[in-house]
Amino acid sequence: MGVVWQALDTKLNRHIALKLLPAELTADPERRRRFVREARTAAAVTHPNIVTIYEIDEVDGVTFIAMELIEGRSLRLVIGDKPMPVSEAVRIATEIAEGLTRAHQDRIVHRDLKPENVIIGSDGRPRILDFGLAKLVEHQQEALRSQLSRDETRTEEMTREGKILGTPAYMSPEQARGEVVDERSDLFSFGVMLYEMVTGRLPFQGQSQIETLAAILHKPAMPASRVNATVPSRLEEILGKLLEKDPKGRYQTSQDLVVDLRRLRRDLEADSAPSYGEIVHTRPPGRERRSRARLSAGVLAGAVGIMVLGLAGWWAVRTFRSRTPTAAHTTPTHSRSEIAVLPLQNLNEGGPNAYFAGGLHEELLTQLAKVAALKVISRTSVMGYRETSKPLKTIATELGVGSVVEGSVQVVGGKLRVNVQLIDAATDEHLWAERYDRTLDDAFAIQSEVAQQIVAAVGAALTGAEQERLAAAPTANAEAYRLYLQGREYSNRPGYLRQDRETAQELYERALALDPDFALAHVALSQVHGQMYWFRYDPSATRAASQREEAEAAVRLAPELPQAHVAMGLAHYEGRRDFRRALDEFTIALKGLPNDAKLWLLVAAADRRLGDWNGVFAAFEKATQLDPRDADLFSDFGGASYRFTRRYADAVHAFDQALILAPDLYDAAINRGWTYVAWKGQLDPLRTALSGVPRDAEVGTGGNAASHRAALLLLERNANSLLQMIDLSRVDVFASQDFFLPGALYAAWAHQLRGEHAAARAAFDAARVRLDSALRELPDDHRVHAARGMALAGLGRREEALGEARWLQQSAVYREDAFDGPPGVVEDRARILAQAGDAEAALDEIERLLAGPSWLSVHTLRLDPRWDPIRDHPRFKALLAKYGAEAAR
Repeated sequence: MGVVWQALDTKLNRHIALKLLPAELTADPERRRRFVREARTAAAVTHPNIVTIYEIDEVDGVTFIAMELIEGRSLRLVIGDKPMPVSEAVRIATEIAEGLTRAHQDRIVHRDLKPENVIIGSDGRPRILDFGLAKLVEHQQEALRSQLSRDETRTEEMTREGKILGTPAYMSPEQARGEVVDERSDLFSFGVMLYEMVTGRLPFQGQSQIETLAAILHKPAMPASRVNATVPSRLEEILGKLLEKDPKGRYQTSQDLVVDLRRLRRDLEADSAPSYGEIVHTRPPGRERRSRARLSAGVLAGAVGIMVLGLAGWWAVRTFRSRTPTAAHTTPTHSRSEIAVLPLQNLNEGGPNAYFAGGLHEELLTQLAKVAALKVISRTSVMGYRETSKPLKTIATELGVGSVVEGSVQVVGGKLRVNVQLIDAATDEHLWAERYDRTLDDAFAIQSEVAQQIVAAVGAALTGAEQERLAAAPTANAEAYRLYLQGREYSNRPGYLRQDRETAQELYERALALDPDFALAHVALSQVHGQMYWFRYDPSATRAASQREEAEAAVRLAPELPQAHVAMGLAHYEGRRDFRRALDEFTIALKGLPNDAKLWLLVAAADRRLGDWNGVFAAFEKATQLDPRDADLFSDFGGASYRFTRRYADAVHAFDQALILAPDLYDAAINRGWTYVAWKGQLDPLRTALSGVPRDAEVGTGGNAASHRAALLLLERNANSLLQMIDLSRVDVFASQDFFLPGALYAAWAHQLRGEHAAARAAFDAARVRLDSALRELPDDHRVHAARGMALAGLGRREEALGEARWLQQSAVYREDAFDGPPGVVEDRARILAQAGDAEAALDEIERLLAGPSWLSVHTLRLDPRWDPIRDHPRFKALLAKYGAEAAR
């Protein structure tokens, strides 16, 4: 494909790698197109484990790519011809998979993943390079039509011509057949590479390319542990799932692969770590299911060292008050009716039926949550104990329960085999156990019967209505129910990824095609539409209407079904921002699902939008009892709510608890830093948090790390670094649920700080153009109107800017949302007014924010240069003095 030189960039005085298309191939239009496509595709993806592309250009007929120069060796040389140490192989593989995840999130498939295309830098970090065969999935219009020839010579000729793209030994079966490929093809190639890393040999090989391709298509790989006895069983399972011939049997996303690799890596590190007596190191429960990488070890060690001192006392007091009302030395005792259902062990190594264990587990939890006499720990908290070696008594103590359910699921020869047992945690006594050997069509009947047996075994009483709800089959169509369970597996995947939601939607729609009266499938489909709309993957009126239609169908078909009222409440909440009616529906649903932690969080969310903070914290406390190890719960409804209500010390404690539960929860670490900014005007905690986050890491609904770095640089008034960051990151728009800020707008503010008025004006105008374009697609989006108002104010177009301020004031979010209104819309409106010269109106909004719950504080007012136009106003100074004194008390 090209020749690579080491070169010197004389403008920036840095060494780079320069890839040139050989002169003798310049006349070949197809190869030239592929070369250009490689650069443009790869340049669109930025990640610490992907080689950075700086530039693509052409000079004197020679096309070149300037890219990051990495000092190191290719993974091919690192592997050599013998197995790598398993722990090192898993470390490298995890980081490669993280880079691959970033590319797949942009729907980019590498198509030629192999050791030669991975370089291990001198820092030990692997980087993927050469996306020369990558292709945007959404632009892929037709399959490769070439079929494998029985003639080896013809096959090699086809490979040279590019009709079979990729390197034969690392091809997926579908790639070898010339079919359309997606991200799962890369995962097969990744599996071949990982297998080679831990065994020193390829899983599929032959004397010729034809024999190799035939092995890929038809022969199973020898188990890696037979080649290298040090390969653990968990790694064997991962490899088995990666090397499935059928793409449907593989990992469906690279993020799922990353989750399992991270867990394996932690286990390997824990096994090799020295013992320190009786100290127990708890793994983050379930957070490896999130789409967030881990904080760096140095940052984490420092953060944990600081947080543990304050948190230990706070959490001990909180636990003491809630669970030991007598004496401090009393050991908490728990009723058998307080239950934790541990994840059911999946005895199938991948394959098309792998979803059964997760699906049955979730449905069993839902069934038990219907019983008011029980306390059932939610899915999030129990998922951390998957494959744990902890004693049941320890698990029960950590979760605050008296009974533990454990079991296994296996599909054998079309039969569903489920083993379940209920154990008294205090005595280790088996209260009940059963084995079910049924058909796949009996999935619902099994979990319904198990739920009823558990209720009886712990001595809880069922009401007549609860008995009916436990026994009522959601559908008579077994295939529809299986499709529903598959959809739930995708809906529960971490990170709220669009691809997972789209796959779940397809599965629910297929279920409804089989049974249009399947109310639970209507509920699930409604929720998917709502997530697509709320997370702005598809913020169209059509999507919101679909959410409501499906919820209405569920309520019409099953008016007594609590999940139907949850769906209806979400349609009010997400689609119409009618939080009062949403709360009414959630309250109805609570009658049927009194022990559903997620439903209590929805109640808290609605109360928060309505400004009922007593309701918020009451629901938060209830949720923590049902979900004591949910890091997101402590971060969002604990930390964010406390910060918003200016209970800053409580906010820090809650963020600390979230980080102890999930050290990889970036948004908790970053929001902890922002809390110190608002509380004490300290920027160092935020700098420290951001230093441990990869450059472009997603941080939940708060956007990505780059948006927080840009905001921090603005508060630091570090205009040079801000401009450099915007230039290097090539950010078009910093966006989240709360803001939509073009990179050009940050550049304009940076130029203002440097006194470069012409450059600032040009940047403000570029931002306006970008926002005008966005407004055509999102005419009712308050984020876009807010940013446009600030761009117009920067251009001196005062009346137009004030027009945007009026639009914001008339918006529903400004008038009706106590949580999004003050933090986003009101504050942004105040900025527009301040920059447009209406100081008194701006100060009215600022005083309103300082007097009640909001993100704004005297310290953010002092630091943010966007308030400079009114900084010398006497009333501004008076407000800082008044509320600064109150905060100091």
